[in-house]
Amino acid sequence: MRRARTGLFAAPLLAASLFAAACGTVPFRPTEPFATGPTSPSALAAGLWTSGKGTFLIRQSALFEFEGNRIPMTGIMRLDTVEKTARLVGLDSMGIKLFDLGVDRRSATRYHVLPALDRYPGFAGAVGNSVRRIFLDPEPSGDDALRIEPDRYLLSRERDGTSTLFVLGGKERQLLEKYRSGPGERWRVRYYDYTIRSDVPFPGGIVLDDERAGYRLTLWVESVERADE
Repeated sequence: MRRARTGLFAAPLLAASLFAAACGTVPFRPTEPFATGPTSPSALAAGLWTSGKGTFLIRQSALFEFEGNRIPMTGIMRLDTVEKTARLVGLDSMGIKLFDLGVDRRSATRYHVLPALDRYPGFAGAVGNSVRRIFLDPEPSGDDALRIEPDRYLLSRERDGTSTLFVLGGKERQLLEKYRSGPGERWRVRYYDYTIRSDVPFPGGIVLDDERAGYRLTLWVESVERADE
């Protein structure tokens, strides 16, 4: 088992704690702590719900908040955890299609964006970035440095001036938080209320805070169905 020097974790942990203090409350219960044990970065990464478990159809409710604006919506997303792609359609409370976006690890494709949303500059881009950060990239890998604490696992990497930290825990050793800070970006994703859906542990609640762009996206996962059977 590989453990990293304490210093490698100092910067991302300090930044994450300061960022956490600045973020508001969330509408989900924290995951119950569970004792850790010996493991490896590769084993932790392989056990996650995003690590090639198949293709899923996910229905969710969402609240997008920025600059005092609150945009509630529902979403239907097809998530391919093997190819690392997502197709997301967002609807308002009347069932009107707000957007239709395709997202992969590097880019987003706009298939449709309601013209009225153009009064919120960068909205579609922010949604695409959020989907990528929550579901696709970055992800833990076997090359990450590992630090094991009594009730959580910390995976960390430093590349090109960018710090990335993953926090895993709970009985299923699932992803509880990911944090990234670097040139032009500073954001945090938190995952809550894991339950077994389609034989895979899925979070029931997700919160993304983007400090640089100044927005929050909250997701309530309503259902998960396999789309590859």
